[in-house]
Amino acid sequence: MISRDLMVAAINDIAAINGIEMDPQHLALDVFALAQVFSDKEEFKEVIVSVIMAIKDIFKDGEIGDDLQFRLKGFKSYHFSSPYPEKPGDEDMRVVYPEIKNTIILAFGHRYIPFDFYKRLKTRV
Repeated sequence: MISRDLMVAAINDIAAINGIEMDPQHLALDVFALAQVFSDKEEFKEVIVSVIMAIKDIFKDGEIGDDLQFRLKGFKSYHFSSPYPEKPGDEDMRVVYPEIKNTIILAFGHRYIPFDFYKRLKTRV
């Protein structure tokens, strides 16, 4: 189980990314969801580092994500692998951001666990 202190540290590390804009409640919920998926302390820390690196990659090149459709039209989804994918090479992680301004992060997390990532997003748009 991931401690509250470790989750707070993860929230602070992500919030400290230069230029990031994200709803604080969504940030906390996304970190909490990752703590449910990656319950080992070291795995959780490594996953948070991979999320931070993915967000920084998006800031460098906002075109790297795939265009989303339907209710999420106007957003992009960047797919990347956690350090612990179920299948080698599986891009099991997502970061979603508006196609117009890539420093605003709508959400990040595991694609399937604890539940469908895109269904969770629909409540944020």
